[in-house]
Amino acid sequence: MNTAILENQMVERLARAFRRSPGQMNRLNESDAEIIRLGTNGTRLAVTTDSIVEEIASGLYSDPHVIGWMAATVNFSDLAAVGAVPVGLLIAETLPPGLSEDFLSELQRGIDEACCASGSYVLGGDTNSGSTLEVTGCALGTLEGHRDLSRVGCRPGDLVYSSGLLGSGNAYAVSRFVASRARYPFAPAARIHEGQIIRKFASACMDTSDGVLTTLDQLMRLNGIGFQLDGNWETALDRSAVEIARQASIPPWLLLAGQHGEFELLFTVAPHDERELIARAAAAHWQPVRLGIAVPEQSISFELYGTSAHIDTGRIRNAAFEAHGSVRAYISELMNIDQELQRGDNHHDKQ
Repeated sequence: MNTAILENQMVERLARAFRRSPGQMNRLNESDAEIIRLGTNGTRLAVTTDSIVEEIASGLYSDPHVIGWMAATVNFSDLAAVGAVPVGLLIAETLPPGLSEDFLSELQRGIDEACCASGSYVLGGDTNSGSTLEVTGCALGTLEGHRDLSRVGCRPGDLVYSSGLLGSGNAYAVSRFVASRARYPFAPAARIHEGQIIRKFASACMDTSDGVLTTLDQLMRLNGIGFQLDGNWETALDRSAVEIARQASIPPWLLLAGQHGEFELLFTVAPHDERELIARAAAAHWQPVRLGIAVPEQSISFELYGTSAHIDTGRIRNAAFEAHGSVRAYISELMNIDQELQRGDNHHDKQ
């Protein structure tokens, strides 16, 4: 747990150059979207921005429709994590010369269809020429009422849920980089409507865009608590994702560890709110997936290889940063961590 997160350190270093808005309600890293107080009537603006750059450069995303879809979805997912109602999306596209009309058409179609899936629209943006394709989105939403939702607020004893089954994001990455013959469709929808229900009950929430263990690690650090996953945690994995991992000889738990997430919402809820949450979810034809419980010790643990494993999530998060864009080096480090766990390193025997 003492492992410093390199990405967090970089963000903190860069942010020191900026003044914080007096209307901003969240502190650094405390929310998926920035929350700004507007006027005196209680309305808040939720705003976020994200780019599709590394995913294109690495070859993870090459299909233009996928690139467009994800450029919109990564931003709307941040709005979902704070329970905001989307207003719209601004898009900036840097287009290299020589892109075909079909490629551009599919790129724009992907953006528009993801907006439609989130109940929103492209409001405008900017177009530039450059040597490489880059797509950046900026999503805006609104929040009304007195209850806010951020990454901060969970306590020991709170229950941990996901908005859906897990592992599809990393299974897609496995299909692209490891099991190249596998075909795994990937078009996650931002959990906009679910986020608005979650906002009524949850103590904290964050999307799993960077993977489940990264999400748990960030929540652990922000809240000063830990998480213990239920003994049946594997039932929370998407079966088709597990099959892709099996074909590639990837241990299923690494579907939680890899940092290409599935864009579900991971949230905590106090036990006394659980029943009403489940009832409201059922009325909306949605079934949240229980994962575990928040615990006082700042550690993330679950049953693995016959023992209770305390996972070095700091090392897992830093593996992606230290790989410097090398997919091979990143996967190799994750497999090294798995081998150490199989040998019993970092394991705590069950009492």
